[in-house]
Amino acid sequence: MTEWPVPEMVPTNGVTLGVYRMGPEPAESGKPAVFFLHGFPEIAYSWRAQMTAFAEAGHSVFTPDQRGYGVSDAPEGVQQFTMQKLTDDLRGLLDHYGIEKAVFVGHDWGAIILWQLPFYMPERVLGCAGLNVPLLPHYPMDPVAMFRARFGEDMYIVRFQEEGACEPILERDLMQTFKFFLRKPNKGKVQKSDVPFEEKSLDLLGLLEKGEDAWGGERLLSDRETAVYAKAYKKNGFTGPIHWYRNFTANWQDQKRFLEGGRLPHVNLPCLMITADLDRACPPVIADAMAGMCTPYERIDLKGCGHWSQQERADDVNTAIMDWMQRHFA
Repeated sequence: MTEWPVPEMVPTNGVTLGVYRMGPEPAESGKPAVFFLHGFPEIAYSWRAQMTAFAEAGHSVFTPDQRGYGVSDAPEGVQQFTMQKLTDDLRGLLDHYGIEKAVFVGHDWGAIILWQLPFYMPERVLGCAGLNVPLLPHYPMDPVAMFRARFGEDMYIVRFQEEGACEPILERDLMQTFKFFLRKPNKGKVQKSDVPFEEKSLDLLGLLEKGEDAWGGERLLSDRETAVYAKAYKKNGFTGPIHWYRNFTANWQDQKRFLEGGRLPHVNLPCLMITADLDRACPPVIADAMAGMCTPYERIDLKGCGHWSQQERADDVNTAIMDWMQRHFA
């Protein structure tokens, strides 16, 4: 694999983001530029296999440590992490690199941002490929209230709403935290304890505190790779990343300005959804509504795969996205 690059520190939208680049200059490529958007609790490094493959295929590729993560700035205040701020960061990166439109690929929270780009900055998007988290219809009620009603007070997103309450738990031992998060199903089969939360309550933090014997599954990354994550989170900690969750309600309210007849407008851009059948946090069934929300739309279901798809099944993910891009952007 190509050596992981040194980040370029790029000013955008009032912050400076660390952006990792591979491949030719955008103007020299002749192929669409591709931006990879990481999720929680990850960093740009999670896309290392995709960056290498797409750069070798002749694409100009970019992945930022997004606002609050890794080497990038983590401004103070929950209001600094709204969907408007996060999408404006990407608009600024496109402007900085002189790119009119790009293909965006997102995983987990990166996919949540990805699926909002056709509404927040449609003029800058060629196509969207999402992993594990789909484009969802507008929630019928405040999502945090909905999560609380469905899963209770211990559900991790509900617990995240109290600023300062969860950060010490996650920051106590960063290597241990990432050994907990970055796991895969043991032998490709989900058993009762093979997921990083309890199924009924999604008490992710409670399970972390129980210790490794209770976690189930098996580690996805080596000690060396896990240490990359731990080192990255020493700079900013977890407050900025968790602030993304603390904007669920504000983002839901802001999304209402895009609604047409109470629904999100149809997305008329090439869209690819990649699900993983052993991802209990985001099971494939939650993507079923997308077929009626996007055109042209394609879906691929990875069998025997957990939540961290682009690392667990890098070759399959790379092939799926490249095949999709060749058909729509060649």
